[in-house]
Amino acid sequence: MQNYLIPSEISWLSFNNCILDEANDANNALYERIKFLAIHSSNLDEFFRVKIRKLLVKNSKKNKDLLDKILAEINLQQNRFGAIWNNSIVPELSANNVVYYENQELLEEHLHEIEYYFKSIILSYIQVIYIAVNLPKTYFLNNRSLYFLVKLKDSAGNYHYAYLNIPSDKLDRYKKLQSLGDTHYIISIDTIIKKCLSLIFPTGKVVSCNAIKLNRDENYLIEDENSGDLIAKIEAKIEERKRGSSTRFLYDYNMDAETISVCKKAFRLHNNEMIKGGSHHNLYDLFKFPNPVKPNLQGANYPGLQHLPFESNKSVFEIIDRQNQLLHFPYQSYYYVLQFFNQAAINRNVLEIKITLYRISSESLIANALISAAKNGKKVTVFVEVKARFDEYNNLFWSREMKNAGIKIIQSMPNLKVHAKVAMVTMKDKYGNKKHYNYMSTGNFNESTANIYSDFGFFTSEKRYTDDLKKVFAFLKSKKKAEAPKHIMAAGFNMKEKLIELIDDEIKNKKEGKEAYIFLKVNGVDEKDIIDKLIEASKAGVDVIMIVRGICTLLPGIKNVSENIEIYRIVDMFLEHSRIYKFANNGQEKVYLSSADMLSRNLNRRIEVAFPIYDQRNIAEINKIIELQLEDNTKRRSVNSEGINELEILDSEIPRRAQTEIYNWIAENNKEESQDF
Repeated sequence: MQNYLIPSEISWLSFNNCILDEANDANNALYERIKFLAIHSSNLDEFFRVKIRKLLVKNSKKNKDLLDKILAEINLQQNRFGAIWNNSIVPELSANNVVYYENQELLEEHLHEIEYYFKSIILSYIQVIYIAVNLPKTYFLNNRSLYFLVKLKDSAGNYHYAYLNIPSDKLDRYKKLQSLGDTHYIISIDTIIKKCLSLIFPTGKVVSCNAIKLNRDENYLIEDENSGDLIAKIEAKIEERKRGSSTRFLYDYNMDAETISVCKKAFRLHNNEMIKGGSHHNLYDLFKFPNPVKPNLQGANYPGLQHLPFESNKSVFEIIDRQNQLLHFPYQSYYYVLQFFNQAAINRNVLEIKITLYRISSESLIANALISAAKNGKKVTVFVEVKARFDEYNNLFWSREMKNAGIKIIQSMPNLKVHAKVAMVTMKDKYGNKKHYNYMSTGNFNESTANIYSDFGFFTSEKRYTDDLKKVFAFLKSKKKAEAPKHIMAAGFNMKEKLIELIDDEIKNKKEGKEAYIFLKVNGVDEKDIIDKLIEASKAGVDVIMIVRGICTLLPGIKNVSENIEIYRIVDMFLEHSRIYKFANNGQEKVYLSSADMLSRNLNRRIEVAFPIYDQRNIAEINKIIELQLEDNTKRRSVNSEGINELEILDSEIPRRAQTEIYNWIAENNKEESQDF
């Protein structure tokens, strides 16, 4: 029998290859394609920071075989990346009068400008370190920083080596030069430094100059979270990962063998960490690649649409009281979430605000609203997850700011991360009774990412939601589990068990000849118990359809195993981030929106919330979005039984693109509803 699982690393790389598909798609606007190259580079960089170390240190044949397969796939993708950039992007830029200087000779008009910028700006950040090859000294490269390894030849014919930093952390990586007529010119600071090496090494001959970069392991583990100062331990681990074990040494493919040997010795590298790359690294800097002809060559603009119920002159609380409100980001504006907290901060009847924060914006308006609420005399309790990887410093900063404003801060829980995205506002009604207003979401309280992440936000004042959320907040405060929530599913309480029960119900219904199916939309799938239960459902004849953006270790379409399971990916201009669980339930659909993926970490080591949607109007909206996504024939990929993505073949079909159709559908609904006001 064919194995129905694929290694998570291979599945993740398969997803990242979809990003290259979008970069290579000539139907996308040019700067959208450049953005996808930046996303691919950023993703791959993170892969080497958090996913690869365990394979490098565990010396087994199985791990070696998997590592060889991973590195071979990465090499293919890097070559494809280079081909897209050099053979497609750069020529198309040139065709639109935007010249990117790289290997070509600079025009006379730009030589003085470049030299002036180098001498006056770049040179103030340059540090040169000479390598003494024969001395037993280890040299240090900062994690993710850019360097040149320079080979020099003196007048006696001896070779010397030095490395110098490329200050992309201090300066914009790409600089727009003086335009000449209708033609615009862009150059990287890498290229400027290369052109000016004689000013750095005036007495030696530069034999070669090659780009290098080192990734270090950043997947830290805090051994004992139950004792001592957890915040101090986190801060220590953040500092430690700056000097963590190397996982990838990326070097210019033009580097000669002797120079490679010098690098291995100087930086104490192993063969399996050495990876050939291009002449430029850290290409996630392409996010900021200048567009001198803007708005030309940009993608279409999709500003957040109105949610008409919130556009009345009533307070958000009155509107929520009248009817539960479901929002679709980024198709609809995130302004309404900000409005919810801003109105709570100044409403004299609001008594208390509780909220969980996982990843918040560095200039968070929500955090500022909570600070205002505290200063206005409200009781504010904020659970801040300070173990959110790569956001630890930002979350610690806001923890301190909010604590200084009088907010009660609860920071992290031993051995658990709180990934739920929930809030509760408590206020007095006109009779003096307490009333609760709840917000639950599939995405973070982050107004920056809300512009590009596709998520749901749900407002309700219904008691059944309030009673369950109180249990979650009580647990976060006391660390003691009481009665499990009745309506919502909460990882840390009952989510995994409830999901298995729901799948079991579909299996039972199918065997009894009743309507049965399962739909799951998540960002990742690797939880073994859930996978085994989905396999059991498939074997029982239950149709299972899944949209999985990233890692999916389950292989669909295997005869007598997963033949009734279909898996799709959608990669488009917005990051698909929402989670939907839907079960036929013999014609009485059960629909949940959730913060949790079907990953082991989410269901076993996190606090998550999945909330049911009962309103038929809201269920119809969710089903419409699912329908449009499953009809997409331009950005939806099928995952086959070998884990390979297969784009839909259009033939004579009308092109369907879910994200634009969802946007247009919401806009059209707004027109129809506005006529009823």
